[in-house]
Amino acid sequence: MYKKDIKPLIVNLFVFFVLLFPFSFSLLGCAAKTPDAPATTLPASTATAEADSIPFPVFMSYGEFEPLLHQANDTTYVVNFWATWCKPCVEELPFFEKLIAETASQPIKVLLVSMDFPKDFLRKLVPFVAERKLQHHVVALGDLDYDAWIGKVSEKWDGAIPFTLVYKGQKRVEKSSELASYEELKALLGNL
Repeated sequence: MYKKDIKPLIVNLFVFFVLLFPFSFSLLGCAAKTPDAPATTLPASTATAEADSIPFPVFMSYGEFEPLLHQANDTTYVVNFWATWCKPCVEELPFFEKLIAETASQPIKVLLVSMDFPKDFLRKLVPFVAERKLQHHVVALGDLDYDAWIGKVSEKWDGAIPFTLVYKGQKRVEKSSELASYEELKALLGNL
């Protein structure tokens, strides 16, 4: 009896993992578009050599980056997780550029956290950032162990990008999908 009951279970698991599991990632938005992600992070020596020729901060571990999400001062921080390969991310970048220009004299800091793959930092990310003149607002986060740190950014974040976090002290507001307009970005700041 036991052998008869387990056979359908094995068949169902096979169908799920071989046929449906890969397809389910296509439903998650930009988070699924990671076919050329390297299996491991760059060795420290390689990361350091590349970081020396990148004109903005590069964090190869989330632990190094994390303090940027917990600043305790009078500044409002707008932190956007994005990547050059994510079309919705790139489409909403002008909203952040406009916010940077309009709030230059206010205690508001925009931080654009690139989740591009470390192998693409020099080839894709650096030229993209230079073309848009964003280097003073960009950091690269090369920690590919997403499961270990995404929940630390927000328990509500499933890892899909774009993801925007606005915080001031202990107050936090989040947007876990593409911003529809500049006004929506401004509304997030108003919700603190």
